[in-house]
Amino acid sequence: MQSLKTTVLLADNHLLIREGLKSVLASDRSFNVVGEASDSHELALEVRRHKPDLVIIDYSLPGFFSPEDIKVVYGISSATNILVITTNQNQNDILKVLEYGVSNYILKLCDKEELMGAIYATVKKEKFVCSKVIDAILNKHFPQEDSCEGVSLSQREVEIVELISKGFTNSRIAEKLFLSVHTISTHRKNILKKLGVNKSSELVMYAIKTGIIESPSN
Repeated sequence: MQSLKTTVLLADNHLLIREGLKSVLASDRSFNVVGEASDSHELALEVRRHKPDLVIIDYSLPGFFSPEDIKVVYGISSATNILVITTNQNQNDILKVLEYGVSNYILKLCDKEELMGAIYATVKKEKFVCSKVIDAILNKHFPQEDSCEGVSLSQREVEIVELISKGFTNSRIAEKLFLSVHTISTHRKNILKKLGVNKSSELVMYAIKTGIIESPSN
């Protein structure tokens, strides 16, 4: 019996972008592009029609799409996963769509390998953001280069980030997750390396701003 394909809706006002995404997705038979949208109105109609597993969107296209479209998609189909692919590196805009529930955010300058990594992670409900987006979230200076690296956190790593951010020691985390202290220590080092941070305080800030934990002020 053939497994069901992941249904995908593409939302971008640029035809060439949508065609490029379709070409990339066509290399993997597990995906089926069921619809396209060039503006907010078409997006709402297509989401209602298809209830896709995945929406790939550039929300930062004034006159065509906006951050509010993220809320619209989730309002129509809460089970739909969203991957943002944009040029927008504005911290306020990034934090707004993260607040709306987006966990996966990369830039259009990312290569095919990173794009597919982001798509796979989004479908599996893992977090995936590119390094420049993390820099913007943490308000860190980053070089203006033409490439960036994707950062994917598994469900287990997200769980560990949450516990670290709540002040749990490696020993307490190990006890809670029924893992060895050595395993937790290894996870912790890998997470810090992935995110490009050196301090627990930066890890906590990342966790708060990406919605892994709530701000103490909430």
